[in-house]
Amino acid sequence: MLGYDIAVSVIAIMISVGGIVLGLGYAMDNSRLKNFGRDELVQSFINGAIVGSLFLFFSPAGLGTSIINGVVSGAHANATCSSYMSTNYAICFAYNYLVGIKPVTINNASYPSLLDSSLELLLPISGIYVTLGLISSVQLDFGVASISFANILTPVLSQEDFIITGLTFAIISIYAQSALLSVIAVVAVPLLLPVGLVLRTFYPTRKLGGTAIAIAIGLFAIFPLTYLLDAQITANYSGVINQAALSAFSIQADGFEGGMLSLGALSANAISGPLQGLMSGLSGLVSSFSGLIKELLSWLALLIVQVFFFPVLSVVLTITAVRELAKMLGSEVSFGRFDVF
Repeated sequence: MLGYDIAVSVIAIMISVGGIVLGLGYAMDNSRLKNFGRDELVQSFINGAIVGSLFLFFSPAGLGTSIINGVVSGAHANATCSSYMSTNYAICFAYNYLVGIKPVTINNASYPSLLDSSLELLLPISGIYVTLGLISSVQLDFGVASISFANILTPVLSQEDFIITGLTFAIISIYAQSALLSVIAVVAVPLLLPVGLVLRTFYPTRKLGGTAIAIAIGLFAIFPLTYLLDAQITANYSGVINQAALSAFSIQADGFEGGMLSLGALSANAISGPLQGLMSGLSGLVSSFSGLIKELLSWLALLIVQVFFFPVLSVVLTITAVRELAKMLGSEVSFGRFDVF
């Protein structure tokens, strides 16, 4: 790998520089040169050990990658990913858990991705919202009297608007997280880790290099594994929205709209019977939605936990791991207000 080759070359150069400075220190009997040369030699050998261990640990066939893949292997079984993230099963699983085309397997049970689940709910709900919106906007005028269904349907429409807004923000968050995972797969180990190794070789950038190494390891290993933890937690509580009930409600709403519009062709004397049936249909429509709303809101609440709360938990766990790794590498990382964790 090019990045590791550069790091090894830089370490070899710094060993030579440290040896030359140490030799000059002894030749000139200069304690500062002696100490500086000795410290550079020690740090260069430490950097060499770090480069070797990280290469063995995070290479495609390395020990760390194998451990990560072993942990995720059961859940990763039916996941499909692009080549740049296929070597890390944790990233691959997390990506499929969010936006995968195929279902993911958790505890030997298959679940659709969060994106598929959200879209399967958003599309019919949006169609019902449009239909009910059209119904509520129509006013039937019969000369001596007029009929409007806006007052009856406004509470139903407000509830649907809340659900659609929540689903829209959830889908945006899902796409943003999947994009972040794609960037991590491309950047963390192939680019950021070698850059950190090179920076840690030089005295002025040693702490910066240690920080970059810690961030790369945290993003590559800790962050995607937290998605497996999230999936394991919510797998026992995940429910499937009753699509048949949604379809039946949509058909019922369409039928009511057709019946309502047909009233406009009737005379005032002939409207009594159909109008009574229409009002009965409206009562049934509102009753049907009332039966669905509890299930819809429960499912939306779980989705919000998965899409908003758990990612925050993932970030907190990753930040904590990065801070501890940075301390081990002789660096300090500050994340502002996240330092309270």
